[in-house]
Amino acid sequence: MPFEPNLKLDELASLPEGLAVTHTPDPVLATLHTPSLSGVQWKHSTTVSSKAGPVTIIEFGYFVERNGQWDLPYGAEVPYSYTSGDFAKMYECPSSEMKPGESYTDAWNRSVIDCVPEQFVRWYFIGVDAKGNRVKGEANVKLLAEHSPDVQGTEW
Repeated sequence: MPFEPNLKLDELASLPEGLAVTHTPDPVLATLHTPSLSGVQWKHSTTVSSKAGPVTIIEFGYFVERNGQWDLPYGAEVPYSYTSGDFAKMYECPSSEMKPGESYTDAWNRSVIDCVPEQFVRWYFIGVDAKGNRVKGEANVKLLAEHSPDVQGTEW
């Protein structure tokens, strides 16, 4: 049975905001991927912080905007969802426990696909606060079809 993206989107809509999420740069210019992989990539950093009190991240992931709706990434049958252990490693946040007043950044975030459409990617984070309540944070990042100046003259 195929996964229905609206299930996760409805869950996110039901959660209160408790996290701040930002992407830098935004929008993001495309760059060529490594020669061993085809396609292009959009490199950016993603930063997450708690709006109030300690929060432990339990899940994070993303959706892509396609035809005016949020959908699964190309070729995916389920959302790309990461665990608290992934957050601890990727965001250098021991035990995925965010401390108040501190920010946690994945400086190597990227999207990689084999074509160059302009699109939005919606990153979400779900955590549990000190009272045991689930909270969320979300932010879109725009991936531009234009490429960065460091690949000028390259055939796509």
